[in-house]
Order: sequence, then structure tokens, then C-alpha cells
Amino acid sequence: APTVDFSFTEDVEAFRQEVRGFLAERLTPEVEDEFRHCTDYYHGFNKRITREIGEQGWLTMTWPVEDGGRGASIWHRVAFDEEMAAAHAPMASHQVAANFVGPGIVHWGTEAQRRRHLPPITRGEVTWAFGLTEPNAGTDLGSVETRADRDGDEWVINGSKMYTEHIQDSEWLCLMVRTDQEAPKHRGLSLMVIDPRTRGVQVTPLWTMDGYRVNQVFFEDVRVPADSLIGEENRGFYHLIASLNQSRAAGIGGSGLGGWASEQVDLDGLVRVAAGRAGEDGRPLIDDSWVQDGIADYAIYVRTMRLLAYRVASVMERGGLAPDKETSVKEVWWKHYAQEHVRFGGEMLGLAGQVGQESPEHAPMRARWQRRYMAHIAGAHNGGTVENALNTTAGRVLALPR
Repeated sequence: APTVDFSFTEDVEAFRQEVRGFLAERLTPEVEDEFRHCTDYYHGFNKRITREIGEQGWLTMTWPVEDGGRGASIWHRVAFDEEMAAAHAPMASHQVAANFVGPGIVHWGTEAQRRRHLPPITRGEVTWAFGLTEPNAGTDLGSVETRADRDGDEWVINGSKMYTEHIQDSEWLCLMVRTDQEAPKHRGLSLMVIDPRTRGVQVTPLWTMDGYRVNQVFFEDVRVPADSLIGEENRGFYHLIASLNQSRAAGIGGSGLGGWASEQVDLDGLVRVAAGRAGEDGRPLIDDSWVQDGIADYAIYVRTMRLLAYRVASVMERGGLAPDKETSVKEVWWKHYAQEHVRFGGEMLGLAGQVGQESPEHAPMRARWQRRYMAHIAGAHNGGTVENALNTTAGRVLALPR
């Protein structure tokens, strides 16, 4: 019977080996130890390595050449993401810039914005933050209340944002604001770019249960130039949806195009622990049926994540931005089942799996599972809840009635 060939072209495989060698040289034990203590969700935050990746031209390789890209295929991007994920390499310092804001500016930005912002993003010289969630607006993007009122050749911004990541390390902030107070809620929103050091911006740190810093950001009469808009005025919601799909497709952790490779590394680690550790009856854990079932389910999940990622990539190859329908399906699969398998790993590892990052030498898998367990609780809500992804899948993919 005919089978599907998932092998990559020789050109892509040669590129994969180049990326693998690059990471092997730079992700030394000392650097990995630094990432281990950075308390980021899945990958470290390191501007130096982001710049080095930018020097290779890899951050924006699939962008058009005229915008600073290399015109590479989406499969080169998949290979890059897979190697980065498998190495647990740092992505957080360029995630928003290269995978969210940058593609938005490529598609909707003015010529002046393209000249100003795209080159430093391509070179890995800047970090961007994104301000979306608010105290009264989470998954329901149309409920954003932070407002921007026009005053001559400036916008005046007032409001607040919650759970904004990395703004303390960012040169720029992409902000969702309400620019038409009378329009229907989804039609009066706009995207803006601002300097987070602008007068009137106040950043207050918030700490999650796993020691990860997010922030609440307050805006009080913050004045920005009129040309700070990204895309059309009052069309920000629609620009945002396309950009969120792009970010989800190329996201950090299991949700990205190559994220399944990170999950595969963790699965392999669990298998090694199960084969080498004895259970209460003295036999290897892997001989217990419940462990075998859990590992089998995890393996199915990882394989399905890979196939869904390749499906998204194949559609992107034909259409540019990430597809809404396929990305929603992948998002549902990752957010729902990743939590199940993190719980399974925690149960299998037992008390040893609860040892934290302070004592990795005393924990299996260098305490990675304890970190993953806590991070997934909040991580499952990044970019929207799993329930929202389920609703999108039900309506747009399965065409179910409301």
C-alpha cells in the first residue's frame, strides 16, 4: 500500500545539520544552566544568542528578501524550529518580534514602519512585548477597554494590560487599543507600536506559581505619534487574529511548528526513567501496564502534533500566513492533551518529579518536569483558552451550529 513520505529534501536536511551544529557549539552546560534558572515557560531568554541567530539570517528566513528575509521555504523554517525545540534552545527573546509583530508589519505596516522596525528584528537586535489581555478582557478580544483618543497629530492612551511578558526587557510594545468608542466591539480596535519607556507607562511585576515574571502595565495619558498605528485604524481585531495564528503556528513549546520535537525529547526522557527505575514491586516501572498505557498515549500525542504541524506548514507553503482552521485544530490538540501528559509524567516520577530547579542533580530529567507541570497550568491559556480554540474548531472547521 502507498505510504506518505515525510522525509525532507537534501537542501533542508543540510540546513538542519547546520542549525544542529550551531546550537551544539553555543548551548554549553554553562549556558543551559543559565536558561534553567531563567524561569521562562519552555525556553530561555537570551538576547546574545538571539543576535547570533539573527546574524545567520534564520530569525526571518521565510520573509521576502526585500523585507530582510532569505525567501526560504516553510520547510526550512520547520527544520529550524524542530532543532531549536529539541535542543530546548532560547526562543523567548525573539518570539514576539519575529513571529508576531514582524509578519504583521510585513503585511500591514507602512513603508516607514518597515524601514524602521524590520531590519533590527531580522538582525535579532530588539525584543518586543505584546499588550493584549486586560483585567476585563481575556479570551474575548472584543472586550478590550484600553483606549486611544486622537488629539491632533498624536494618540492619547489610557488603560491597563495584564500578564504582559518581557516588557521589562523590551525595546518596543505592540498594543491593542480601542480607537472608536461607538463602533461594535470588534470593529473599533487598532494595533499600535509604542516605546514602553514613554512617559505615563508604569510597569508592575506579577509572579506566577513557577517563579515566572509577567507584568501589569498601566497607561496614563501616554502620548504617541499618529503614525504609530499598525495596519488600518479600527481593523486591529482582524489583523490580530491573523497574527495570533502566525504566533500559534510558530509558538514557543509544543504549539509551534517544531514544538513536537521538544515533546519527543521529554517523552524519551520519561521512557529512560521508566526503564531504569524500580516500582514498589521491585520491577522496572515500564513493566507496569498503567505506565505503558501512559507512554503509548504520549507517543500518539507527539506523533499527532508532528502531523498537525506539517499540515499547517503545507497550507502556509501555499498561502503565506498561518491558516485559521488548521491552527485552531493544532491548538486544541496541544492545549488539551499536553496537560494530560504532564500530569502523567508527574504521577510516574512521583515525589522525585517535584524536586525544583534549585537541585536538578537530585531530580530525574534535571528537574524539567516540575517546571513543566507548573508552567502548563498558565501556559494552556496563552493566546486564548482551550475552550475558545474548541469553539473556533467547532464553528469554522466542523461548521457546527451555534
